[in-house]
Amino acid sequence: MPKPDYPTDMQPNEPATQSPSGTAWLLFLGSFLALYFELVIIRYLSAEIRVFAYLKNLPLIASFLGIGLGMVLGGVRPRLYRAFPALALVLFFLIAFANRLHLVHLPMPWGDYFVFHMFKRGSWSPLLLALLYLGVTLGILALVVAFFMVLGGLLGEQLARMQPLQGYSVNLAGSLAGIAVFTLLSVLSLPPVVWTLGGFAAALPFFARSRSALVLLALTVVVSGATLQVHTYWSPYYRIQMVSFPSPPDWPRPAGYQINVNHDFHQRMVDLSPDFVAKYPNFEPNASSLPSYELPYRLVANPGYVLIVGAGTGNDVAAALRHGATHVDAVEIDPMINHLGRKHHPEQPYSSPQVTTYIDDARAFFKKSQNKYDVIIFGYLDSHTLLTSFSSLRLDNYVYTLESFQEARNLLKPNGSMVLAFGSGHGFVSKRLFDTLTQAFGIAPLAYFTGKEGEGVVFVEGYARQTVSIHDFPEISQEFAAQPRGLLATDRWPFLYLARRTIPNSILWVLLLFLIGAYVLVDGSVGLRGLGRREHMHLFLLGAGFLLLETKAVTELSLLFGSTWIVNAVVIGAFLTMALAANALVIKKPMSRVFPYLGLFVCLVLDLVFPFSILDSLPTVLKVLGSGVLVGLPVFFSGLIFSRSFRDVSRPAEGLGFNLVGAVVGGALENAVMIGGIPLLGLMAIAIYAMSAFVLKRSA
Repeated sequence: MPKPDYPTDMQPNEPATQSPSGTAWLLFLGSFLALYFELVIIRYLSAEIRVFAYLKNLPLIASFLGIGLGMVLGGVRPRLYRAFPALALVLFFLIAFANRLHLVHLPMPWGDYFVFHMFKRGSWSPLLLALLYLGVTLGILALVVAFFMVLGGLLGEQLARMQPLQGYSVNLAGSLAGIAVFTLLSVLSLPPVVWTLGGFAAALPFFARSRSALVLLALTVVVSGATLQVHTYWSPYYRIQMVSFPSPPDWPRPAGYQINVNHDFHQRMVDLSPDFVAKYPNFEPNASSLPSYELPYRLVANPGYVLIVGAGTGNDVAAALRHGATHVDAVEIDPMINHLGRKHHPEQPYSSPQVTTYIDDARAFFKKSQNKYDVIIFGYLDSHTLLTSFSSLRLDNYVYTLESFQEARNLLKPNGSMVLAFGSGHGFVSKRLFDTLTQAFGIAPLAYFTGKEGEGVVFVEGYARQTVSIHDFPEISQEFAAQPRGLLATDRWPFLYLARRTIPNSILWVLLLFLIGAYVLVDGSVGLRGLGRREHMHLFLLGAGFLLLETKAVTELSLLFGSTWIVNAVVIGAFLTMALAANALVIKKPMSRVFPYLGLFVCLVLDLVFPFSILDSLPTVLKVLGSGVLVGLPVFFSGLIFSRSFRDVSRPAEGLGFNLVGAVVGGALENAVMIGGIPLLGLMAIAIYAMSAFVLKRSA
């Protein structure tokens, strides 16, 4: 394995002779590290410091800024290089020990964005709370930028030694490898200590000649493993902790467990079997859970065929079986939560031959299912995380849209009923669900308030809504009906948790201050004069446009195939593969940029008017091919434009760096989708690519 040419005093910028194969290997490794740690830090931050699960793509654009700035600088500044191991230790210490540092539930100062368990502001004054919130979030983002400036500098040093297009191919291949390795670790449900061990082991060639660096990096791995706990699991979506309840002394099995995800309460596994309830009618928390799970079957006496979306660990499934369901289709997106329910649920509902389990997104299941149901139950699908770091969508946003409820309605038998539970109390989220269900079914649902804990609300639609009334839960339907109808959640604007069409203050203020800091950092480090060169401005705009394309693809394919981690990984990997293919074509056959620009604009305009819902009716193979063409072609044409432009840059590391800094702007602009809806992504992409063509023409 070739060693980088850094002397023992850790001065990384001195020139040295190095073989072409050694340069290519180190460039591959640097690209791997940049993408791999990008995924690690985004995932780890969102699980341990909860505000980062909702702060949109800020950790992502912070990593882009760091990598891009490091590349523009042409290498790593000696002081920053020497500080990197300590910097890594501080960053991962803050993440790993966030619970002990009281950072996990850092309260959001503003209430215009519905976040579960995040409104406990205590006795803090609004000003002090805002300063604390902004200080912590911006401080951690600054650490992320500095961390990735080192990786970007290491990458840029090697890229500067290669021909631009050959170096770009190696860069893309290393990035793909980073995605593949982290995806594999997620599939295997391995914990963060394995993530950091793998990442810093791969970084050894860059730091192996410094004992102090090796000690600090090893200590960083130890820190990330110091908080490992028994019965803590890492699914592709969540940090999951299972805590058992104390059982009655004479009961032969556990009475239940509490499931926490990312340090928040998520659900319970409870024994509500007739034997247990008869013997221990007042045992908590089982006794207080019983009415909620019994409620659907007080409305529907003979459930028949039942569909449960958000089946979790199996409480809803067990309730359906207890009340004589003929068959239950149970849909759960998280494989680890399903596994825990299958293994530990006291009533063992998933072992019943009457139950079929689907590890899938609820919305994707609606599109694929050919069955008709007597009862459809939406379990507590409340999201605790974002769908992806590229998008403002939360994991369940598309499940609660008008179109989703219409698809669920179409799966009901003529006398079928739908029951939806949600932990949103009397607030705007419950009102939006009420209005959206009214529009989907043509009649207002019944709504019951089911208790203070979790602020549970149950909505009833279909046949049961017209035939049965419950009197021991407060009915709050008239409360919602008396209010003016507000915004509906739709596939074009699926932001269930936003009070109105706006960028929430909790996101907006961090974003604005971060962008100001980024401006000062770029101007102070390399000056903005570099963007005065038209080739750099052109690459900058291509970076902004490409990030919008990536965000648009993730949202569109999530709508078609479900909001699962598999879709996200495939989309990001496919984008890099498309860029690699475009780069290979430009290397083999140089071309004008006129044809790629024409192809790109045709694809972007077509995407604005093409109804993706048409693809739902196609067979799976044609659906995959059709969506791949519609989403992949713009990326391919964009890749042709970038590679053709990148071929002629005089300083490839600087050019690619400005391209990544442009992605920061694209990521910031993506927040506007919360105002204008999903179609705005395409319009912004068209505008930015048009600007890049204009800059290119002016420089000709």
